[in-house]
Amino acid sequence: MAKSKASKTRTRIDALRAVIDKECTAPTCQESGTCRHEGEKAAARHMLGRLLEKLKDAAGDEREERAQMWAEIYERGYDSNGNTYRRGAKYRSGQSMKERAAGIRADIKMARRVGKTPLVQEGPGLMSQALETYRFDPIGEAPEQIKFRVRIGPGYGSIRIGVDNIPQEWGWIAEEVAGHKGETFTRWRRTQALKDLEAELKSIGEAYNADHGSNSMTDCFASAFFVFVESDDPETLAWRAEYERKRRERRA
Repeated sequence: MAKSKASKTRTRIDALRAVIDKECTAPTCQESGTCRHEGEKAAARHMLGRLLEKLKDAAGDEREERAQMWAEIYERGYDSNGNTYRRGAKYRSGQSMKERAAGIRADIKMARRVGKTPLVQEGPGLMSQALETYRFDPIGEAPEQIKFRVRIGPGYGSIRIGVDNIPQEWGWIAEEVAGHKGETFTRWRRTQALKDLEAELKSIGEAYNADHGSNSMTDCFASAFFVFVESDDPETLAWRAEYERKRRERRA
């Protein structure tokens, strides 16, 4: 088998070091007190120095090229094989899930805090009218009674952002649907305001996330963690309340 470039280099370095470190045992050199092989050793030292310098430069160039390659991949969002690569603005390698969850809580808290102040000064004009119809801050502008909770999911593989106390008229639309047997039931759909709120919460969580090569076509998932936004519709809330009532009765 042919030797690789690395193995050849190591062999050459070993050979040069052997020349440099070899103790001269020639009788003439020992008698004269001056080694006539010193020139050979000096040449070996010089060549070894040049070789090591070239290796250092080559390794540096390779690291720089790889860093540039990965920077371009993360900026583009995918590699040549269709794998997804992304880093959130607040993602830090080695950051614990507790730190990420705490950061998400702090971001939500700040959005709620500044949401109490007007976006611009009130007054006539097209700008003020346009701002009234555009949602800049779904979290800050959400109804005050809404509460948020952030918790780490089982196995430390996800962060779940819960949205509680959603006003029914603000967050849900009741839609009467006919079943296949002719009966009707209520289907609850999210309003656009609730969809915007959940999307904003998702983006806050994803800012702490990163994807290092996921590919849905091959069922490969390489995200640092998963972000879920959870909210219960009125029917689910009623079911939970009834379940808790029956559970308390059984314990009584």
